[in-house]
Amino acid sequence: MNDIISGKLKRWNDEKGFGFVQSENQKNDIFIHISAFKNMPRRPIVGDVIYYQIHVGDDGKTKAINARIEGVAFVKTKKSPRKMQNKKQNQWVIILFALVIFVALGSIFYSNLKLYVHTEPSNTTELAASKNSSHDLILKNVFEHRTSNVQVEGEGIISKILPDDMEGDKHQKFIVRLNSGQTLLIAHNIDLAGRIDAVQEGDSIAFNGEYEWNAKGGVIHWTHHDPNGNHVQGWIKHNGQTYQ
Repeated sequence: MNDIISGKLKRWNDEKGFGFVQSENQKNDIFIHISAFKNMPRRPIVGDVIYYQIHVGDDGKTKAINARIEGVAFVKTKKSPRKMQNKKQNQWVIILFALVIFVALGSIFYSNLKLYVHTEPSNTTELAASKNSSHDLILKNVFEHRTSNVQVEGEGIISKILPDDMEGDKHQKFIVRLNSGQTLLIAHNIDLAGRIDAVQEGDSIAFNGEYEWNAKGGVIHWTHHDPNGNHVQGWIKHNGQTYQ
């Protein structure tokens, strides 16, 4: 369905990044995710009039796509200095990440070379720890710079298992604590990826997904494949098994 429909944002959970739109043209409220809003200079709030299109998934569920907020202009690169400034800032952040990774990998390579020449080949556990330290540093930087929509990778310990989120797309949720002490909320879509039934508090878990900033350390979602092939494939690894 490609028709443009308007409705009022009835409910919105800003921390989770989704809500529901009420429209006179639709019998039921329509689920809408923050990713449906492209080039909007602000996040939606309850009461906003939303213009959107309807998408019906393979599972028969409907959701809003290609959404915009009434009275809020699209951000255009040439006409929005603020967008230019944010883009430039993000470019510097990306450059910083690249430098951090380059320095970290250079340090690992140098250390491994010394170990190879003078003693035995490098220890696998120590290499893994160095790699995780680099990931932690990247996650620390995106949190401190309040950056969102960044593909990240990391590993940590599950400190708390939360109840499943059954509104809209179903998500398995748990809190992961990194070695740096930073905490992340993992929101794993179990409509698209396998559920991690054996997960327990205290387990070690690795993840690859999209980072969304919040004041509590951040949210990791898109830890799964994209049926449409438009998004980077994410995953979760637990006890030697990969879920995506």
